[in-house]
Amino acid sequence: MNTVMLVLVLATGVIASACAIMAAFIYLRRGRDPLTADRGARRWLVATAIFGISAIVLRFVWLLML
Repeated sequence: MNTVMLVLVLATGVIASACAIMAAFIYLRRGRDPLTADRGARRWLVATAIFGISAIVLRFVWLLML
């Protein structure tokens, strides 16, 4: 069970990091339409928050299961 929780925590953390990198990439490559870039970056930041909070919650669940 520890291995499963470790994989889940690491996977959500990696996904959150990837979402944060994508948000920065989209925001910095604005191009001609900055409003679209801002909207896209906000969506990636929301995904970052969701996966980041999920990783933290999974860590606490993992500690409670020990």
